[in-house]
Amino acid sequence: MAGVTVKINDAGLRRKISAQAFQRGMVVLANQAAADMNHFVPYKNGHLSGSSNIASDGSQIQWRSPYAHYQWVGGIGWHYTTPGTGPKWNEKAKAQYMDAWRRAFIKGAGL
Repeated sequence: MAGVTVKINDAGLRRKISAQAFQRGMVVLANQAAADMNHFVPYKNGHLSGSSNIASDGSQIQWRSPYAHYQWVGGIGWHYTTPGTGPKWNEKAKAQYMDAWRRAFIKGAGL
């Protein structure tokens, strides 16, 4: 009876599901998300919308401005002069751009 030998070349699969691929996907996703969220950040001409900072591994996006937290939380009776901007800009962007963020991750990870 003849033996059967099966060889599997899984190098491409391992590369696609590697930690490095996941991190590349996270960085691309974070950059896309920050760009999309900035559309909803108050003070378009001020320092807040330009102060987003992305962690090198793509795990976190922060707005580095002394008043960023207060703008994100918002206040009772606050009025924003630029239409569509205001508190919780991440939630507004998430509702509109989540599909694009998924695609950005998949493309960045090479999946």
